[in-house]
Amino acid sequence: MTNIGDEAPNFDLSSTEDAVLMLCDEVPRTAVVLYFFADAEDERVRHDLMNLSAARSRLARRRAKPLAVSSLPLEQLKKLQAELQLLYPLLHDDRDFAAAYGVGSAEGLTPAPALFVIGSQQRVLWLARPLATVASALPQIEGVLRAQPSATAGYPQRVINRFIAYWVN
Repeated sequence: MTNIGDEAPNFDLSSTEDAVLMLCDEVPRTAVVLYFFADAEDERVRHDLMNLSAARSRLARRRAKPLAVSSLPLEQLKKLQAELQLLYPLLHDDRDFAAAYGVGSAEGLTPAPALFVIGSQQRVLWLARPLATVASALPQIEGVLRAQPSATAGYPQRVINRFIAYWVN
């Protein structure tokens, strides 16, 4: 089970954008807000997915992007993405990566949605397992993201100056 401060388990999952996304490829550039869900017909899940889509630009300002993960078939996820007009990828968890995050079901029950914030070092910065709602979690998530150093915080000033000079000229 993954907890705050732990290294987030890597995954390579097919997305609704017809690409395979790997967590280790995503987090060096941006933090990832990772939403796990099971039931696409659950109204709460649908609201959560739409709230993540609506928060996309706010998250981008904090150098983060949403991804949603489900074991539902990829075609069903594509249909859901189109129906809800979601502007971020849904990932097909065909190998139960959710279990590595401690998101699963006992005795065949549908698990409650869960939400994780994974930082640039592939560390879990925040989690809600189970999640109340995305809307209620967004202020906390934005606070965690706000507290993260910039991607260039560790760069020597001369490297930053060279980078700026390159783009200005």
